[in-house]
Amino acid sequence: MNILKLQIVVLIEKHKKVTDVAAELGLKQPTVSFHMKSLESELGTPLFQSRSGRVLLTEAGLALHPYAVRIVALASEAERSVKQTVSRSKVKLDIGASQVPAAYLLPAVLAGLVRHYPEIEISVSEAGESGLRERLRSRELGLGVLHSSGQADESLHLKKIADDEAVLIFPSGHPFIYKDDLAPDEIAREPWIQHAQGSRLREFADSWAELNGLHLWNKMELQSSEAVKRSVVQGHAVAVFSKIGIAAELESGSLGYRQLPGIMPERGGFYLAWRKGHALTEIQQAFADSLESIS
Repeated sequence: MNILKLQIVVLIEKHKKVTDVAAELGLKQPTVSFHMKSLESELGTPLFQSRSGRVLLTEAGLALHPYAVRIVALASEAERSVKQTVSRSKVKLDIGASQVPAAYLLPAVLAGLVRHYPEIEISVSEAGESGLRERLRSRELGLGVLHSSGQADESLHLKKIADDEAVLIFPSGHPFIYKDDLAPDEIAREPWIQHAQGSRLREFADSWAELNGLHLWNKMELQSSEAVKRSVVQGHAVAVFSKIGIAAELESGSLGYRQLPGIMPERGGFYLAWRKGHALTEIQQAFADSLESIS
């Protein structure tokens, strides 16, 4: 006598139809019928009877039913207990993030989460914003941290974590280090290190140039945000970068920065995103709560 056969007894009493029992268990009707006959053979007595298109329990079946209910419930409780033990000993958190938040926003937050949950296993995958949104919609990811203008999305919840301050960066020996009143056309004449198409910082730089009627002198385009910053440090060039990502270079004196002058694009920010209809797990909620300390 196995748990499946006892589940069938419980569900026959509930539904009175083999087809409904099969649907709830995710089995084919002949499979359910086979287990019913097998249980009757095992116990040596009829347990089920057909009446007016319904399947009812016989007197022997009714005698078995309360025991079947208790055994099935106890088996479910045992399974839950084991799963809770496993979840306590091994908690997983999968996050998608675009480059800037992955490199400069999340490390401190995730380090704090690891201290609080020593058993946690964290995986952070980097992707562009459009790719992250698609992975969230397709349920491939539960949570994403976007570097975005925050445009509405009918399929996703977007919760702002922090504002993004995009600034002009240049090497420490650059003449801009001594100037506080830069003009937009003066900046446009400098060689630019650009972020890859599709990134929030590239979008910001292009929008700033368009709003101010400028054509930027783009000398290099790099996929990695960190490579953009390293190239500016090493060469006589400028770039747009999130201020959150240049703290170490400002402290060491290898970079300088200025606010961009002229007409500014809409200010973006960092957003936590998850699919509408998705209830956050305990560890996902803990991660979301820990992000509130940033803002």
